[in-house]
Amino acid sequence: MSAEDITAGGRAAGVDWRRAEFVLTALAFLAFVTLPIRITTIYGGLPAHPLFVHVPVILIPTTIVAAIVFVIKPRWLTRYGIALALVSIVAMSSVFLAMQAGAALRGELNLQGEAAKLISEHSQAAHILAIVYVLFTATLIVTFAAQRISGGMPTGLGIVDGLLSPKPMLTALRVVLVVLSLVAGYMCFRTGDLGAKAVWQGRIQASHNAFPGGGPGGSQLFGGPERTGRRR
Repeated sequence: MSAEDITAGGRAAGVDWRRAEFVLTALAFLAFVTLPIRITTIYGGLPAHPLFVHVPVILIPTTIVAAIVFVIKPRWLTRYGIALALVSIVAMSSVFLAMQAGAALRGELNLQGEAAKLISEHSQAAHILAIVYVLFTATLIVTFAAQRISGGMPTGLGIVDGLLSPKPMLTALRVVLVVLSLVAGYMCFRTGDLGAKAVWQGRIQASHNAFPGGGPGGSQLFGGPERTGRRR
């Protein structure tokens, strides 16, 4: 890039800020708006968390498998990278919403013993998953940008093009993306596994406390009369 192409402000002339890389970055930052949102109940008082978790449970494995495939098939990243990044951003927001809804539900359950311990571990795993998946989404967008820039589609923004155009940088980003995919996949599985164990542990605990022979006492987990023991 010649000196004539650089404006007085230090930015390359002709930068198209509507480029997919810039739009995806803006959307990724916008997704953090959902971080403090806490939706606790839906449909007549039912907890929102059991519904919300279905979104990341579906989208996270889908995006990490697709990312690994796109590393193997780089042309697919160039062609479908925008769609994958958009889905990843939606999945990231869904993790935030599920975490907040889960925190609200945890406060309502008033579980004790092993169930409470599993819920605590589930919450900690969810926080780790959120951090890893944010890094995954960011790396995915940067890898998509590097793929296009190194392939002869510079953004016109000198600092970005200079940083992402070398082939070794693209290779390094692909490796990091695969590593983050594997870690995100493991944390998604671990978070879901701990959550499922906590659910059933809570039901078993309620059944033993309210109905020693088993039965409907497990409904305490979802806010039934047996949950606190005050309305028996």
